[in-house]
Amino acid sequence: MAFIEERLLDCVSYGTQGGPTWLTRKVGLKNGIIRRNPMRSRPLYRFNVVYRNLNPESHAEVIDAFNACFGGAHSFRLKDWADFEASNEQLSALSTGSSQTLQLRKLYTFGGQTVARPIRKPVTGTVTMARNGVPFSPTSIDYTTGLVTFTQAAGGVITWSGEFDVPVMFEDDELSFSGDDKGVDGLFLTSDVSLMEDISV
Repeated sequence: MAFIEERLLDCVSYGTQGGPTWLTRKVGLKNGIIRRNPMRSRPLYRFNVVYRNLNPESHAEVIDAFNACFGGAHSFRLKDWADFEASNEQLSALSTGSSQTLQLRKLYTFGGQTVARPIRKPVTGTVTMARNGVPFSPTSIDYTTGLVTFTQAAGGVITWSGEFDVPVMFEDDELSFSGDDKGVDGLFLTSDVSLMEDISV
């Protein structure tokens, strides 16, 4: 099992669906109360990506990715068009004087509840950072892990902005296409591709 640092074809079509899923254990009591316990500390993302009327080149790109990944064996990047940007997202505060490595994350807040989502696949060249609101550059940004390293940190609140992908795998080991229309270069092909986030990355 490996991770391939490539993004799957992102010219998705109308009808594409996807988003976070949670796992909640629910137990009904005799008095009518339902006790609920979350079984995960963060959501798992699932997608049904619709490709409509793919030309032969785009069709070949999807087939190449599927076969090179041995179906669901290897993982890769996906752009989630519904949630692919971070804006002034706060990281942990830096202590003074020591070298530290922080994980990029995105916070989701509703009322008094907040969930932190680790961002492990930022898009190369898009990440900018600020300390106490002032732009600055860290020692290094690893775009394959989302880890940011600071040397001789001066303390303060660190925020980041940028784009990110989701690490995913093909959920099924079978991929089929149907011919919708015929153009000068051959059939235009359509497929629905099921993808699941790989949280082991």
